[in-house]
Amino acid sequence: MKRVASALLTCGLVLCANIVLAQSADSIISRHMKAIGGKKALETISSVRMTGRVTRSAANDQAGQFLWQAKTPGATYLELRWEDAHLIEACNGRSAWKDVGSGPQTLSGREQARARTAAHYRNDRFLTYRKEKTRVQLLGRENVAGRPAFAVEMTTRSGQKRKLFFDAENYLLLKEAEEREGGREEIVFSDYRAVDGVKEPFRIQIRHGAESFDLVVQQVTHNAGVDDRAFDFPARAERPLPDLAALLRAVVDNQEQIRKVREDYTYTATESEFEIDDKGRIKQKSEEVYEVYFFYGGQVKKLVQKDGRPLSENEKRKEEARVEKLIREREKHHREAEARRQRMQQKAPSPKAAPAAKQSEPPAKRAQAKDSGDDNFSIEDFLRISRVTNPRRERFRGKDVIVFEFEPDPAYKPKNRIESWVQKMAGMFWVEEEAKQIVRLEARLLDTIRLLGGFAASVGKGTEVVFEQELVNNEVWLPRYMEGHVSARLLLVKGFKVHRIERYSDYKKFNVETRMEVKPPAETKPPDT
Repeated sequence: MKRVASALLTCGLVLCANIVLAQSADSIISRHMKAIGGKKALETISSVRMTGRVTRSAANDQAGQFLWQAKTPGATYLELRWEDAHLIEACNGRSAWKDVGSGPQTLSGREQARARTAAHYRNDRFLTYRKEKTRVQLLGRENVAGRPAFAVEMTTRSGQKRKLFFDAENYLLLKEAEEREGGREEIVFSDYRAVDGVKEPFRIQIRHGAESFDLVVQQVTHNAGVDDRAFDFPARAERPLPDLAALLRAVVDNQEQIRKVREDYTYTATESEFEIDDKGRIKQKSEEVYEVYFFYGGQVKKLVQKDGRPLSENEKRKEEARVEKLIREREKHHREAEARRQRMQQKAPSPKAAPAAKQSEPPAKRAQAKDSGDDNFSIEDFLRISRVTNPRRERFRGKDVIVFEFEPDPAYKPKNRIESWVQKMAGMFWVEEEAKQIVRLEARLLDTIRLLGGFAASVGKGTEVVFEQELVNNEVWLPRYMEGHVSARLLLVKGFKVHRIERYSDYKKFNVETRMEVKPPAETKPPDT
């Protein structure tokens, strides 16, 4: 009995310790907000502008000027400038970009997501982290610049992490750290002074890799009406953009052609899936390799390898039986559809000029006439549903591209379930100008998608999808890569996070009369997403 009581007491103490630890992280943040001015004062700030001097240690202590400005809910702009060099990092809330002296470049993949998260964090000042379901955890105590500090880790629902170090005595933020492309970045804050009732740091030190920047703030201004355009990718004096409407129509036509051409090919699909726990660690992983081909317009996937090993003879027989059954069903449905079509043709009157003219309507107009119950979603629908903004010329992996941002169009009324989902998405896409093909597309959910009102399942805000395609053997554009970071919940109870990657390779052209092997895409390192 004593052992049982002791065990229960131990479990209770551990549970209480965990609860206190979780509460302590929130308590520390609450005390920090109070220390810098309080929630009410922070809520009055819609924009911040800082200017001053910067010293760059990696350039023989070269001195210059800096400008940092931010605007709620998620726009930031940092410019460090010296006599012969400059560094700019910015985010307009929809997309992030940088310029290290060779011209502005849109960020992509995980660095793009990291920059957007950082921009929101710097504007938010901990006002909405609970609403955004950002998890905070007290890691312990450390010393920062000789002062004791509480170390707190913040993890967003999309998995972005940031470590914060608060002074253990006055609760001011002493340091923050995060992993970036090229290594760990640390930002140290000191010399806090009150501006409009809110304490701001007048000394900021940025350390990234071998470089460090020492910023001495000379002026801080709140709510000065910073123009939204200050955060946008800069317009440059260069050859004008093409007719964008015509370009996007060509992109839609080419995308439709890709779907048709892809049905003439077999290829290999390697699908990797990682289940992530609440701490961002891989809890479970799997990998499956499929042979993929099309049959009567539908995709057929045959499993050939699982978790690095070929299928056993028994598994092969089961898989072949499954595929054969699928093919027989596909054949049956095709025959039934063909019979219905022939019956309709026999009953229908002779075609008139009007229907023929309708077929010649532009794709966008035909799309608007689609049945409201049609759940097939295409790039054409995506361009119609979204509002496309901020086009600009860039170089992407050695190619001339035009980058577009997209966001929901509030004036558009969804016609079906798929359209209502897409209308909750925002992101960017890269179009190779000469080929008029989408090279890369990044999209993220701005709001939760709920199935059956959320009772069956829901896909969480912040879920991200990446899609890429490339020219195969200098002949045809085909998909090469897809990645998804999904946060979901089933039956209002079980929540899970999944990171999924699909790679497409070994394309071979195939039809009944001939089989022509096409060289697979050159082996490339998966994008850092």
